[in-house]
Amino acid sequence: MTMLAEREERMAEWSDGRLDDLKAGMDEGFRKVEGRFDAVDARINGLQQTMVITLIGLCTMMFAGFGALITLFATHF
Repeated sequence: MTMLAEREERMAEWSDGRLDDLKAGMDEGFRKVEGRFDAVDARINGLQQTMVITLIGLCTMMFAGFGALITLFATHF
C-alpha cells in the first residue's frame, strides 16, 4: 500500500508544479522553432528575388540576341 500512496503522491506533484515547468519549456521551444521558420522564410524570399532577377536578365539577353539575328538576316538577305 505504501508504494501505491507514494506513486499517487508523485503523480500529484507531476500534475501541479511539473506541468507548469513543462509548459514553460515547450513555450520556449516553440519560440525557437518560430524564429527558425522566420530565418528560412527570409532565405527563401532572397532566393526567389535572385531567381526573378536572373530570369529577367536571361530574357533580355535572348531578346537582344534574336534582335541581332533578325537585323543580321535583314541586312544580308
